[in-house]
Amino acid sequence: MNKARLEAFTDAVIAIAATIMVLELHTPKTDSLRGLLTDWPVLLSYIISFTLIYIVWYSHHNAFNKAKLITTKTFLYNGMWLFTLTLVPFATAWVGEHPDAAVPELFYLVILLIWALIFQLMDEQIIRDNPKVKRDASNNLRTRIILYGGYIVGMILAFVWPISALFLVALITVVLAVQLTMAPATPRQD
Repeated sequence: MNKARLEAFTDAVIAIAATIMVLELHTPKTDSLRGLLTDWPVLLSYIISFTLIYIVWYSHHNAFNKAKLITTKTFLYNGMWLFTLTLVPFATAWVGEHPDAAVPELFYLVILLIWALIFQLMDEQIIRDNPKVKRDASNNLRTRIILYGGYIVGMILAFVWPISALFLVALITVVLAVQLTMAPATPRQD
């Protein structure tokens, strides 16, 4: 598989998904700050999802940067990951419009969980296919517990207090962003 073509296609899909999300943001009905704050759940869900997409784009770049060989399994995992990514704008819009409803929150969290799990599988496949590649410092057990455990806790919270699940995802996103900034850069494999 041509790595450069797969990366270019992936970058394009990620850019389109981020663009579709911003199209869901509508201008406030009034020209005041209060009008802007009325739609805070939509804005918050957009900020969270955009930040997650940006973090994962960076992680994807690192994963592919360290790989010399991209196998068919990696190609297929990348396709499944991109498919799940394309559902993020829909889930983001739905949870933004109905932050106090359990089903949109649950759907959002399920999409994010599946998306993260498929990325993990893809990253593991890249490491298996490229034996000289070392695991990223940010890809550790603690990070996985925060990510997957947080999403599962969020799914439970969605039934009790739906909006709290969105705040939990925001907290997880902040933690991931902080961990990413503290992790050493991945050296390029040549």
